Parts: sequence; C-alpha cells; structure tokens
Amino acid sequence: MKYTLNNLKDDEKNWKDVILINELILVKRFLSTGLQLAYEEAELNAWIIKTLMDKKQRYKFKTIKNIVLVGSGVYPYSMFDLHKQYPHIKQVGLEIVNKRAILSRKLVEASPAKDKIKILSVDGLDFDYSWMTDDDFVFISVDVDVDKIFKKVIETSKAHPLVCAPYKNTWIKNLFTVSFSS
Repeated sequence: MKYTLNNLKDDEKNWKDVILINELILVKRFLSTGLQLAYEEAELNAWIIKTLMDKKQRYKFKTIKNIVLVGSGVYPYSMFDLHKQYPHIKQVGLEIVNKRAILSRKLVEASPAKDKIKILSVDGLDFDYSWMTDDDFVFISVDVDVDKIFKKVIETSKAHPLVCAPYKNTWIKNLFTVSFSS
C-alpha cells in the first residue's frame, strides 16, 4: 500500500480525535463526580508550563501578566495547572468549537480559577491580540493552524507567541513511532 498525503491528513485527524475523546471522557467523569475535580486533578507542569520549562525560561512566569491559549479545548487542564502555580496571571482560552467552549467554561466556573480564566468561543485568527504587551504570551496549541496564528500575533501585538508543547508535528513523530514499533 502506498502512503499518500491523504493518508497523512487522515492520520492527523485521527490523532486530534483521540485527544478530544480523551478530554471528553475526563469531562464526563467530572460531570458525574464533581466539576471541581477538573481543577484539582489537573496535570502538574502541563503543556503551558512545560513549554517555558523546555526553553529554560520558566522564570518568566513570575512577571507574565496575561496569557492567551489558542486551542484551549474542552478540558483546560494546562490553564488550571498554570493558575495553581502562578495565580497572578490572567488567562484567556480561545476555543473555536462553541460546544467545547461551553463545557470548558463550566469547568472553569466550578474552579478556584473562575476569576482569572476566561474561555471564549472564537477562532484564534479572529481574536484581537492588540491589547497584549511585551509582558504577555500567546501559547498556540499544536492542533490549530500554528503558522497563521503565530503571524497574526506578531503583526498585531507585542506579546510573545509560542507553539505550545508537545510542539508542531509531534503527532507525526508519534505516528511513525507507533507504526514502526508495531
């Protein structure tokens, strides 16, 4: 069988679907056991923090005032983790799918972070970053159009855009690791 560009696109979609399914399974459990558990059980040093840790720049979290996470998803566990460790930072999560944003807002509203995290249902390309300063960061999830968002942030604000860990095209590495190790 010949592996084509269409196969690659299908594999990328499947990878994104698996991430969504895992988040939905967790949210379903939180809905039945208590929404506050979403905050309490958020992974330590999740993707936002890991991004600056990997760059040996974790110290910057002490002075960051605002962050925007483009592609915040159904379960904003990385935002919860950031709030637990750096509660002074105001956060905005952008989620393009309204139903996902609604679920995410419910989790935030049930958490101690409800006054510091805001979830918006908006495409990251349509968001206004102009209010952001050079003390701010925009973390871009790997499952959105990274290049276009990165360019828009640079052109419209003073914020520092970063591709969020696990980084662009990690899904391809995972695909080949799983395919060739099987």
